[in-house]
Amino acid sequence: MKHLIISLVTAVLLLGAALPARADDETGPAPNVSFGLAGSCGWYNFWQRKGGDMIIKHEFAPGYGGAFVLEKMFNNIVGIHTGLWFNQIHLVLKMKSRITSLEIDPMLLAYTKMKVEGWTISFPLSLVTSLNASFFSFQIHAGIKYTQILKSKMTHNNQMLSIYSRKMDMMSLVYPSQFGFTLGLFFKFRTVAYVDIFFGGEGELYVTQMIKENSDVSHLFGLTVQAGVMFRTNIFPIPAPAEQAAL
Repeated sequence: MKHLIISLVTAVLLLGAALPARADDETGPAPNVSFGLAGSCGWYNFWQRKGGDMIIKHEFAPGYGGAFVLEKMFNNIVGIHTGLWFNQIHLVLKMKSRITSLEIDPMLLAYTKMKVEGWTISFPLSLVTSLNASFFSFQIHAGIKYTQILKSKMTHNNQMLSIYSRKMDMMSLVYPSQFGFTLGLFFKFRTVAYVDIFFGGEGELYVTQMIKENSDVSHLFGLTVQAGVMFRTNIFPIPAPAEQAAL
C-alpha cells in the first residue's frame, strides 16, 4: 500500500508538470462534478480523555491510504466532497500497571511497548467552501467521517507476559465502527479543461471509544497529507448566468 500511494502521488505531480499551466477559457456552463484518485500519508495517535487502571503513553505512528474521490459543486463557492478510502494505520503505545500492592506483576516492572496495525475503510462527507482565482482554488473542507475497522493485530515486547502471545488479534477488543469529524485545507489547480490536481492537509478526530471493556477512555485522531487528480464532467453542469444565457 505504501508503494502504491507513493506511485500515485508521483504520477499526479508528473501530470501537473507535463500539462499546460492552465486551459483556455471555454464558453457554456461550467462542469461542476469531479471524480478522481487520491492518496494520503499521515500520523495517528490516541487522545486519552479519561485515565484508567493502566498508565499509558501514546506515540505518533504512520498511516497510508488510497481513495476514489467525488466532488459536487452547487455553485462556484459551495459544494460537497466524499469518497471511498482504504487505509493502513499504525498505533504505538506504552503501558504498565499502577502500583496498588506489593505483588510482583510483570506489568509493574517496566512499560510494555505495543504496536497495533490495522486496515480500515472510510466514508467522509465534507462541506466544501471554495475561494477561486483564475485557475487556482483554495478550499476548506469540514465534515463527518465514518470508519470501519476491517483488521487489527497487536505485537508487544514484554518477555514476561508468557500467558499472552507476542502477536494478538485485536478485533475482539475494539469497537470496529468509528465516527468522527474532519477539517482540512486544500489547494486545487486547473491544468487543462477538465483536469485538476489538488493537495492539502486534513485532521480527523473520532468521538467514539476505541477499546472495549477498558476503564480509560481514548479516542483516535490523525493528521494526514493528501494529494490527487480529479476529472471534471458536465454531469449536472452549473447553469449559466441569466445575462449569459440570454446571449
